[in-house]
Amino acid sequence: MPRKVEVEGLRSRARAAAAEFGDAAREQAEDAFEAVVEAAEEGADVTHRYLRKQFKERPIAVAATALSVGLLLGMLISGRR
Repeated sequence: MPRKVEVEGLRSRARAAAAEFGDAAREQAEDAFEAVVEAAEEGADVTHRYLRKQFKERPIAVAATALSVGLLLGMLISGRR
């Protein structure tokens, strides 16, 4: 039968291992979040540059597309078909 001292030692080591695992998981989650934020910001920048270029080259087509998308979204949100 394990002695109380041995059980306390095991419990202490388990707590330390759990804390270390939690810290490592938190760091990995923070790194992943930062990577996602950076990728989203880069994607938004690329999209913005593309849309500005398209608007300069084809303003009527872009305006018509925006109007159509807005109309479709409005119809979907309002429930009318």
